[in-house]
Amino acid sequence: MERIFKALHYASFLQYPFMLIALYHCYEPLIKGFENLDKDSIIENYNLGFLFFGVALSFTSLADIRKRTKLGDKIFGKEKRAKLWLICACGVILTIFSFAIYCRFFIGDEQLEDLSIGIFVFGIGMLGLLRMNIDIIKTYQKDWNKNTTTNNDNE
Repeated sequence: MERIFKALHYASFLQYPFMLIALYHCYEPLIKGFENLDKDSIIENYNLGFLFFGVALSFTSLADIRKRTKLGDKIFGKEKRAKLWLICACGVILTIFSFAIYCRFFIGDEQLEDLSIGIFVFGIGMLGLLRMNIDIIKTYQKDWNKNTTTNNDNE
């Protein structure tokens, strides 16, 4: 089982090439200049940027979360900060999915409908990141498991 965790942890490093590709697509309009690009290619670049960021975040969730860090201690070490972090992450995910649904179903522009697909993939990647953060909180706070799991002993 340890070898599977190790293999998945190493697979999580695939996030970096995907993030670089996403950054390239997001910055390509800035590099080439907005005046040299039409609206279609700008939206296509941002769509690809969202797609690759979503895939990168999905690979991020494969990382080994058992190792503790100083930053993790600051964010996840205290229950109040951990709850605030989860509330903020849920708010961001809700905003992302709301914007994607709005672009897909309520705007008549075909290019923004295409952009919504990239935003959906980005939101799915954020959901994976949220799940990983919940697991991280469980490793930093031992009593979190008592509060979030059901007690099957009483049945």
